[in-house]
Amino acid sequence: MGGISVLLALLVVSIAFMGGCTSQSSTGEPSPPVPPITPVTPGYIQIYDHKLGYGFEYPENWEMEIPEVIDGEDTESVVMFTKPGTPTTLIVTVKLSNLTSLEEVKGEIKEGLNKLGMPILEEREIVVNGREGYEVIYKPIAAVKIRQVIFIANGKSYMLVCSTAELLYDEYEETFDHVINSFVIE
Repeated sequence: MGGISVLLALLVVSIAFMGGCTSQSSTGEPSPPVPPITPVTPGYIQIYDHKLGYGFEYPENWEMEIPEVIDGEDTESVVMFTKPGTPTTLIVTVKLSNLTSLEEVKGEIKEGLNKLGMPILEEREIVVNGREGYEVIYKPIAAVKIRQVIFIANGKSYMLVCSTAELLYDEYEETFDHVINSFVIE
């Protein structure tokens, strides 16, 4: 399962683009999301973090974990979902942010990817449930494809990072679409 370790390392780097990382909220207490509830869309489970004011749906057959992330004080929440038996992951991160516009987000993401030599395959502005966001698809290494979406609201950045082997990307693209399109911020 060395591929999953590589993906997790790359995703941690991706999270670092938006600032430092920690497993605790600004109050010093862990802030795990509310436990999963009944599926809203068949095959999905809705999760909602009342403290941070966001929620989304994820596939009911994916495993959820809260990874230990270090080096920083601005991360309020990190939740990771994996499709068992595959290198497919979804990481949702909420961080305090001084970014105020999509242009700033674009600049920061592009600069970070450029410094790491990661080619951008696609990028666009999106609107999900009334929130404007920035979406970028890139390849951190030859065999991996990542789709990253960032929303800025309430002094925070809300980042979804969908990742899998490039050969599996088309198979999971509809799942990534569903998760992203279900994302809600109060």
